[in-house]
Amino acid sequence: MYGPWVERNSLRRNREALKLITDVYRRLFRNRSFALLWSGQTVSYFGDAFFNLAVMWVVWSETQSTLQTAVIQAIWHLPDVLFAPLAGVFADRWNRKAIMVATNLGAAAVVGAVALIVVVAGHLPPVVAFVAIFKLNGLTTFMQPARASLMPAVVGKDLLTTAQGVFATARETAALMGSATAGLLIAAAGTVWALAVDAASFVFVSLCVALARLPGRASAAASDAGRGLSARGVARDLRDGWRRASHYPAVFALLWLGALINVASLVGPLWPALVQERLGGGAEVYGLLLAASAGGAMVGGLAAGPLERRFGAGRLLVTSWSLAGICTLGIAGSTWLAATMVLEVVESGAIVAGMIATGAITIASVPEAYRGRIFGILRGLSVVLIPMSALAGGWIAEFVEVWIMFAFAGVLVLGVALLAWANPHVRGARI
Repeated sequence: MYGPWVERNSLRRNREALKLITDVYRRLFRNRSFALLWSGQTVSYFGDAFFNLAVMWVVWSETQSTLQTAVIQAIWHLPDVLFAPLAGVFADRWNRKAIMVATNLGAAAVVGAVALIVVVAGHLPPVVAFVAIFKLNGLTTFMQPARASLMPAVVGKDLLTTAQGVFATARETAALMGSATAGLLIAAAGTVWALAVDAASFVFVSLCVALARLPGRASAAASDAGRGLSARGVARDLRDGWRRASHYPAVFALLWLGALINVASLVGPLWPALVQERLGGGAEVYGLLLAASAGGAMVGGLAAGPLERRFGAGRLLVTSWSLAGICTLGIAGSTWLAATMVLEVVESGAIVAGMIATGAITIASVPEAYRGRIFGILRGLSVVLIPMSALAGGWIAEFVEVWIMFAFAGVLVLGVALLAWANPHVRGARI
């Protein structure tokens, strides 16, 4: 007798939940400044795929050395280790909109210079590619704290997690589409045109940022901005940022947990070897797993906002890290491509949701005047062990089976998830 009534009630609740989620996304994209930032970054992510296409696989196929592929991982993250805290200081003291415009124009110039070298030399020397990767990621390092610091003012704290999730989904979607398009373009027209697309994408981002209505600098830092930055002033600002971070127990705990969990990124350069040794595949299988990773990241980005509002950012973080650890262990033991793909979808979605939760907790917890510095410190600490762990993992994988390295990473991620759960400030964090 109660069946139809219960069913109607359930359908009504589902419709109300769907309407709530739809209204959140409608509010976001009606925000002109957010729409411009999102459009610019989506095009930028698409363009980046043209530069990054198949670098890891090409190095592996030519050298068959996990250590060589690990060198790329180390170079990739080195700018964050060196410059992220300094970039946070700049984001707090300088005009954030100007930083974003300048860094994207600088990136366009770097890629344009690489294209010119290809035209003159007839090919892309590896040394040029490594230097370009370092410079591009260095510029990105200065752009990220500026964008992160102003996002609460652009979308509001209540939409912050959802906005970060939309950016993450755009990144993965654009990367997936860009990789496929880049391969066709390079095959048909050559490397120079692919580089031209990437350079044009950075110019487009600069235009979008210039058109958006964005706050300049934090009001508390504005009075000091005109005095310039001395070495003593930078050191003082970094100490202030560190002391301020220690006032927020959840943020301070995430500084160390982020550094620990990113040691597990040592498996990134080992994927080509895993594909060959455990799955018996080649570049086509590696491409399928990259596509699975991108698909999972899209889902994780879209789901992060609704899940955070329902369960809280801290619980989302702990659950995401736990899932990622379990899936990494599963990947280590899998010799079946379909199972590995499913595990990679879940793992990638969990990692992205965890990253979004970490960023949202940090940005929403601290005052505007300190967001850049604390974000920069968090970013720098979170990746400081990646170059060393990548090189160590690549070297060890020369002597042991690669699945053992994946198993180690899975156990490590699960251990960090347990530490996060044991910390009541992290576990109970909400936006």
